[in-house]
Parts: sequence; structure tokens; C-alpha cells
Amino acid sequence: MDDQSIYKVRFRENDKGDIREALVREVYPSDIPGLVTLSEFVFRDNTKKIIMPEEDATSKRFRKTLAIHIPYHNILFVEELLDEPVDLKNLPFLSEIKKDSQNPQPQQ
Repeated sequence: MDDQSIYKVRFRENDKGDIREALVREVYPSDIPGLVTLSEFVFRDNTKKIIMPEEDATSKRFRKTLAIHIPYHNILFVEELLDEPVDLKNLPFLSEIKKDSQNPQPQQ
């Protein structure tokens, strides 16, 4: 596993079928048979200036978690990504908000 990689893991969290997505630095077989360990959770926006719904839910659920052990059959996919910083200033919807605030519409 490369230090520059992070893993996007989508999995079912419980019997109700709640789907979660988490970014982690480590994915490996658990010491408990039949389980996979996810650890070193990654949260992109620590400033809380931008609330990204999926990340916000994951952050609330796993912010203080060291590792989780989940059954193999609950994993839907694991995607390896390059760990690139998110430039919050250049998100597409923010540029539209900036344009609108610079050119306010006249009051009618």
C-alpha cells in the first residue's frame, strides 16, 4: 500500500442495509475471521466551512473511531485513489455563488 493512496470503501453498515462510504488509509484482513478492517479514516474538510452531505454523515459516525471490522460480504467496493488535497475554493458551486455575490440583482 502506497502512502499517497487512500481507499474509498462503500459498505453496508447493518442489517437494515444502510450504505456508508468512507475514506481510509488502510484496508486489510482482520484478525477476526471473516472480517475486514478499515482504519485511519480521512476527512477532507476539517474546517467545516463546506458541508458535504456524505462526508458529514461519515464524519459524525466515525470521527472518533480507530478502526472498524466489517464482514467481507458487506463490502460493496473498494476504490484506491491518489490522496490529493481538495481545493475548497475551486468547487464548481462556489464559483457560481461568488459570481452572484459580486453582481447582485437589483431590488424590485
